[in-house]
Amino acid sequence: MPSALPRDWAAAPCLDLINSRWNDHLGSGETYDRLPEPRFRRAFLKRWGYRVADPDSPSARARLVALRSLLRSVLEHHIAGRPVPLSMRRRLEAEINRAPISMRLAPSAEGYTLSAGRVGESWDVVTSDIAMSAARLMSDKAAVKVCANPDCSWMFTDESKPRNRRWCNVSVCGSLVNVRHHRAARHD
Repeated sequence: MPSALPRDWAAAPCLDLINSRWNDHLGSGETYDRLPEPRFRRAFLKRWGYRVADPDSPSARARLVALRSLLRSVLEHHIAGRPVPLSMRRRLEAEINRAPISMRLAPSAEGYTLSAGRVGESWDVVTSDIAMSAARLMSDKAAVKVCANPDCSWMFTDESKPRNRRWCNVSVCGSLVNVRHHRAARHD
């Protein structure tokens, strides 16, 4: 089994959750899942600033598994340019709205600052924020992609200027696929 922690974290919590389950990029057919690993959950929660009383809660893990499946489906529709089915959109909206956003006006040295934060049970806040990050990627028209390596399932945002990035990691999947193509061309 690969490391409990990814080599590269994503630019959005929804992508880190989605990528917690992935296919072996080398083509073995194996699928790996980091979500059951306590070390991964704690690192994921810390990375995104989420605070929960029990990071090992079985019910919370089950919610994350279900949310991961929903978000992958939603983003796959989005990536393919297909409309997200209404039932899927409603499930996503329900997740986003599990913990409502509350506005706070606080005194500061310069006068006042206005800030938004979610209120509710800690795991509701976490899943709401993760779901919101997927909706934000879609509404911001972020270039969300699946790695071009046919054996890899990793999702990423292409932040390159021309938006032509194809690999989750050029030095891993990009090199692997290029070597395969080169070897196949030599044998033809």
